[in-house]
Amino acid sequence: MVQIEQIDFTSALGNRYIVQSVLSQEAPASFVRKFCGNASCGSYIAASYVKFVEGGGARVVPIRISQTRDYYRAVMRQINGVLLPGGGADDFDRPGGYGEAGAHIYEVAKEMNRQGDYFPLWGTCLGMELLAHVSAGRRELRADCWASNLAMPLNLCPDFFRSQLFGAIPDDILTILSSDPVNAHFHHYCVTEKNMTEYGILHKWHILAMNHDVEGMEFVSVIESRKYPFYGIIFHPEKNAYEWATERDNPHSADAIKAMQYFSNFFVNEARKSNHSFQSRATERNSLIYNYKIRHTGTASVFEQVYFL
Repeated sequence: MVQIEQIDFTSALGNRYIVQSVLSQEAPASFVRKFCGNASCGSYIAASYVKFVEGGGARVVPIRISQTRDYYRAVMRQINGVLLPGGGADDFDRPGGYGEAGAHIYEVAKEMNRQGDYFPLWGTCLGMELLAHVSAGRRELRADCWASNLAMPLNLCPDFFRSQLFGAIPDDILTILSSDPVNAHFHHYCVTEKNMTEYGILHKWHILAMNHDVEGMEFVSVIESRKYPFYGIIFHPEKNAYEWATERDNPHSADAIKAMQYFSNFFVNEARKSNHSFQSRATERNSLIYNYKIRHTGTASVFEQVYFL
């Protein structure tokens, strides 16, 4: 397996209590109308992302939007990684929103890794777009495209195996990902190799896989930072096991679940290399997602369950 460049980390694989965070995002108007009435929903986290992390053997602390960088730094010093989820928060420049929070998290994570403190980030769909956006100086580099409600295999790049993410992938999982339509796409923006080049970030990221939208536009499906333990995928592995909207093309086959589990296990294993922990078990318990109510939203939403913060 190729090692991440320029950083010497000490592994903490024996860490028993792996705690990761999932970033919340602003609740869209449709959520407010359907599930909150006149009350404020604040922000939300789709439960499938929480289950994705739990499926790899970790627990979840929710991270709130609209906070200071000191807040994000304080949370990140106690946890072992952050997942930037997909969703509908398309405006990365909204003050106090998902994009601003993600920028703080990205910068703090870079700072930690530069100091030899291993801290992974994972971006799914909108989260991958956000990683590219922030690394481009918070400039809008996405292209309009249409790859929504499509399940496709990955078109792996020739050097995909020279990566952390795929360097030790089992042959059966590799065959599933590259041959079967198990990767669920739900995005109307695309990150392209051309735009990454034009915005000066291609040298920061190793492109591992590509796909095409319904009109033939080629877009980037998987990226990995060349310097830090940061990973982005444009598809949704969490939907394979945890989202069941009948009008959505979420793959639920045994092979689709096996492929999803690979990504969940990989990310949590990356988090095991972090030796962060809470100062006390009581503080840890009080910070976990279990302290928040979960709502069944599947009758009127693409998400089966949602946490409102």
